[in-house]
Amino acid sequence: MSATLSNMASGLLAATEGEATSNPIIPEWNEVIWGSAAFLILLIVMWKLALPPIRRAMEARTERIQGDLDAAASAKAEAEELRASYDSRLAEANAEAARIIEEARAAAEAVRQERLAAIEPEIAERRAQAEADIEAARARAMAEVRADITSIAVGAAEQVVRASIDEAVHAQLIDDYIARVGN
Repeated sequence: MSATLSNMASGLLAATEGEATSNPIIPEWNEVIWGSAAFLILLIVMWKLALPPIRRAMEARTERIQGDLDAAASAKAEAEELRASYDSRLAEANAEAARIIEEARAAAEAVRQERLAAIEPEIAERRAQAEADIEAARARAMAEVRADITSIAVGAAEQVVRASIDEAVHAQLIDDYIARVGN
């Protein structure tokens, strides 16, 4: 490289002095030969010493990436399997819940029907008892009304018998009777 610089410097110097020298852009043949030999030596050294570790590192990296991809694919397949299992369990749980709810509804309806059937005789008995109580109350009320009417009729008859029957007394007795019955 220093030879190239010195050649260039000498070429410039000669150009300024008017001498004809070689072209500064094109190197001389001895520099081309030495440069090519150095390049080939470095290429062989790199090929033998640097390329195998680089290749091993690249292969190890490729294997690690492939292992990661395989692990990711395996994890994905496992996750899909777990999801399918979860979905099937969820569907089974939903079906079981629906079955249990339907059984509970049926049991509740059966219990309701049983209770209605069990209470129906009691309701009929209470209804009959209430009707009997109403009939007894009606009979008592009629008896009381008859007793009251009889008492009033007897009282009116007593008053009629005690007093002489003239038109004014008769009207007064009727008015008194009506007043008593109204109260």
